[in-house]
Amino acid sequence: MTIDWKLEQAQIEKAAKLGEQITRDAGIVAPPIDPFTLIRNEGKRIKAFGDDFGRDFDGRLEFQSPKFLLFYNTKYDEWPHDGQHHPKVLFTIGHELGHYFLEHHRNYLRSGGGAHGSMTEFQSGRLVEREADSFSSGLLMPKYLLGQIVNRNPPNMNLVKQARGQFEVSLTSMLVRWVQLCDFPCAVASIRSSAIEWGFCSPGFKRAGVFKVKRGAPVSSRTAQAFMGEDVSFSKFREGEGYSDVSHWVENDDLRFVVEEQYLVVPSTQQMLVLITADEDDIFNGRDSE
Repeated sequence: MTIDWKLEQAQIEKAAKLGEQITRDAGIVAPPIDPFTLIRNEGKRIKAFGDDFGRDFDGRLEFQSPKFLLFYNTKYDEWPHDGQHHPKVLFTIGHELGHYFLEHHRNYLRSGGGAHGSMTEFQSGRLVEREADSFSSGLLMPKYLLGQIVNRNPPNMNLVKQARGQFEVSLTSMLVRWVQLCDFPCAVASIRSSAIEWGFCSPGFKRAGVFKVKRGAPVSSRTAQAFMGEDVSFSKFREGEGYSDVSHWVENDDLRFVVEEQYLVVPSTQQMLVLITADEDDIFNGRDSE
């Protein structure tokens, strides 16, 4: 864990806290959070436009003096969903609001910086995009509304799905936010092409010395490999579970203890999500045996 990584994590967490504060300041006391309400609160300073932009981008924010223009891709509304827009679209709007509310993002655009198309929901490794994703998570799933739900019981996929319905967000974004707020030891990983695309560890895991998921590494858990092998296309919704050693998922190879893996395939994004959980007693027993 380097200093640069620590600073990056601090910036990402700061972005989430700003998103939470925007929602709190708007007087919202219960989910779901409607990002269009927050846009209306800004009056003439920002105007939103939705259209099917194909593969060009999920969202885009431009500054055309004296206002900001927020573009969001409605192609995801073709996916099954309740309400006017798919949760992916709402997360994208929250992401672009991150570029608007985060001071260094806004100042960059106001000073003549070129707008760029964003790919949202943790697809980008660029820090500015990760900050905007984190802002959107805080905006739509603020800790003051979600935190008590998350830490009421040890995490499992059913609890995550229930909260996802309550907050009307995507399963991907809820699973990430759940882990980010969780005092229990857990992590989430996204799998594409038999490799770990991205992942996050909970504060409960970090206290045990587990800080980073092995991004970019091939999946080495045998039970996860077996589940993937049933349908490598990830074209159908499936769920499953398994067990492995924590070293298959995280960068701290000095730790050895068993973790439970809960798998869920998201066909719309051809992605497999893995919720990784551990028993606190197993963690400390694993430390003592080193």
